[in-house]
Amino acid sequence: MELPKVGKIDFGNFTTAKKVTAGILTLPVVALFVALAVSYSVSAGTKIVEGVSYEGRELGGLLPGTTKEILQKDADKKIHSITFTFENGEFEVTPADINWTPEIDEAARVAENYGRGKGLIKNFIEQTDCRMNGREVKLLATFDEDLLKNKLDEIAAKINRQPANAFCILHPNGLIERYPGIVGKKLDTEKVVGSLKDKLENLNLSAEKIALEPENIEPFIKTEDLQNIDSVIGSFSTAYYPGDRGDNIWIAANALCHKIIKPGWEFSFNTTVGHRDAAAGYKKAGVIIDGEFTDDYGGGVCQVSSTLYNAVLLAGLTPTERSPHYYPSSYIAPGRDATVADDLLDFKFRNDLQHPVYLMAYATGSTLEVAILGTKADLNGTTVALEHAGSRLAPSLYRVYYKDGQVVKEEYLHTDSYHVNERTRD
Repeated sequence: MELPKVGKIDFGNFTTAKKVTAGILTLPVVALFVALAVSYSVSAGTKIVEGVSYEGRELGGLLPGTTKEILQKDADKKIHSITFTFENGEFEVTPADINWTPEIDEAARVAENYGRGKGLIKNFIEQTDCRMNGREVKLLATFDEDLLKNKLDEIAAKINRQPANAFCILHPNGLIERYPGIVGKKLDTEKVVGSLKDKLENLNLSAEKIALEPENIEPFIKTEDLQNIDSVIGSFSTAYYPGDRGDNIWIAANALCHKIIKPGWEFSFNTTVGHRDAAAGYKKAGVIIDGEFTDDYGGGVCQVSSTLYNAVLLAGLTPTERSPHYYPSSYIAPGRDATVADDLLDFKFRNDLQHPVYLMAYATGSTLEVAILGTKADLNGTTVALEHAGSRLAPSLYRVYYKDGQVVKEEYLHTDSYHVNERTRD
């Protein structure tokens, strides 16, 4: 090969003069001259430097226009509509929906400019490294995260659902029907966007169908919570007159209905029913405050707590907090009432049975009934009765368990002390 005759070599801002004399050039100098000559030749040309590749395909020696064609054909295969699936539904999102766009010009620019346009020395270094080690061009893409989030929100609105409690229906003939709970669904759209971001930007979303996996939201009362309920294990009813007081009884009874108490749980009447005020729909009716008869919001609700108390005792559950009225009540025997007052007096009980119990409460215009559904086997074949001792103003109450007509357990509950008054409202 004949060496080019070079009288002056420009290294950027450094210039040196060199006389070339035949016979005195050393081998390193010759190699340097050859490399610089090749570097100059490539940098002055239009073809891509040897060693530049894209996904294993050599681009060296290609013209820039050809490179763009290669990148575009590959992008056309990798950018496609995305189909999200859930159960039997499919939801398509097109590249245009999220502005999913390949950066072809940028990838082509990197391929074309490597080892060129930086001066002879830098070009030489880059080209030498490229020939020895190769240079891989990466094709990336952009997309609009907000648009993808919006599309996923639209999909989520179609698949999200609220959980629904399992529940029981008690028919007048004593038949109990159980209905299963429904598991809710909630799609975390931010999480889905995060899982797709890298794949979309790096064009490695190979699957055209993506199964969505929304979070399961369990209902408060699950199907299995009620699977052993088979009978009414305790019930009690009282009578009332329609009117404002009756309306209050109806509101409180509805608050009790369809509540579950699992083994070991303690039930609070005040927590369950909530504050008795006008905002909750309660009306003013007769109450006793510090021994005085007056009208206040929620008058009559003590009849609901008292009726519940008796059903609890007959179901073999454990009272943990209970207070009598100031005076005996007309709707229930002395010693069997349970008064309540917002933030002051509560009625509570605990489920010490082996299975959950389920409350049903009905106020039908003149009769209030509370039924406690449970598992008959939890009572071990016993039936429960309530027995009194003492006087009307100082009654003692006992809970007696019978089995095969014989007393197997007797439990003292409490002795109350009432004041004398002919008016016996709660």
